[in-house]
Amino acid sequence: MAIRICFIEDSIEFDGYSPTNRPLDAPQKALAYLSGALALRGHTVSVVNRATLSLVCDDVSWPGQSGEAPAECDLLVAVGDATLLDRVPKAGRKLVWVPGDPAAISPAGPRAEAVARHRPEIVFHSFAQRDRWMNPEGLTVHVISPASAPSYFEDITCVPSIPPRAIAVCHPLGGLERIVRLWADHVQPAVPDAELHIHSARLDRAIVSGEVPSDLVAIHDLVRTTVGAIVQRPVADPQLADAYRAARVFLHPGRHDEAMALNLMEAQACGLPAVAFGEGPLSRERVVDGQTGFIRYGEEAFAEAAVTLLKDEAAWRAMSDRARELLRGRTWAIAAMEWEEKFA
Repeated sequence: MAIRICFIEDSIEFDGYSPTNRPLDAPQKALAYLSGALALRGHTVSVVNRATLSLVCDDVSWPGQSGEAPAECDLLVAVGDATLLDRVPKAGRKLVWVPGDPAAISPAGPRAEAVARHRPEIVFHSFAQRDRWMNPEGLTVHVISPASAPSYFEDITCVPSIPPRAIAVCHPLGGLERIVRLWADHVQPAVPDAELHIHSARLDRAIVSGEVPSDLVAIHDLVRTTVGAIVQRPVADPQLADAYRAARVFLHPGRHDEAMALNLMEAQACGLPAVAFGEGPLSRERVVDGQTGFIRYGEEAFAEAAVTLLKDEAAWRAMSDRARELLRGRTWAIAAMEWEEKFA
C-alpha cells in the first residue's frame, strides 16, 4: 500500500542530485538514495532539509530551506534528532533513523525529552550500532542495513593500476594513523612501489592551503613523510567507484564506534576486496572473511593480508569476483523493500 513518507534532516545543504555531483558523508547519501528508492516503489516521499532550492528528484519532493514540512504524513522519519518530529503535527507513525552514535537518543542526551514524549520507533544501520544502546525507554528497535549506490554496480571490469594501489577512506582522526603506520612499517617494505591513496577532505584542505589545524598536525606530518602515501580529494560516487576499480585493496580501521561503514560495503560491491581490523564489530558485519576480504587482528596479520592482495594476482582476482557477487544484491531498491515491509 502506498503511503506518504516524510524525512526530516538538519545537517548540511544537499539534495537528491548531490551524491552523483559531489562527495557526501554516508548518512546524507543514504537519505538521498533511500528516499528515491521508496518513491520509485510508488510512495509519496518528501525530504525536508537544508537544500538550497526547492526541487523534485526521482519523484521525491525536496522543499528546500524556503519550503515547509507537510502538515501530515503516514510515516515521519527524523534523521538523528527526535526534536525534528515536532515539525509535522500529524504523523501516523514516527521513527528516528540514527545515523551515528546512539548516544544522540540516550536519556542523558539533549534530545531525551523529545524521545520520551514522542516514543518513536528507532532504526539503526547495523547490529553493532544497536548493541551500543541500552534502550531504557523500551522503544521498538529495527536494524536495516544500508546499501550501495548504482555507481558501484556498474558492469565494468576491475583493472588494477600499476603500481599497485591500496585505498583508505576514513576520518583522519578515526583510525587512519594506525593504517599509515602499519603501511610504513610492514606493507611498503614488502611492496616498495605500492601506493596508499587516502581520501580525506580535511587532509586535502590542509595540504592545499598550508594551514594545518592543531588536531591534524600529527597525522598530517605522518602522511607527508610516509613513502607511497598520497592524499586524494574526496569525489562523488561515480568517480569514487572508478578509483575502487583501479585499486587492489581497501584498508579499513575497524573502530568500535562505527555505525554504518558504508564505504566498506561500496568498495566490495565494486569488486575491491577489503582488509579490516576485527576489533570493530561492524567490520564483522560488513566483510565475509576469506571471501570478500580479510578480518584481521593485529598490525602484522593485517599487513600480511594487504600484501597478499597487492602482490598475488590470483588471490586478488578470486576475492574481487566473490566480493562483487555477494555485495551486488544489496541495492537501495532492496533496502527500500525492507523499509516498506516494516513500515508501509
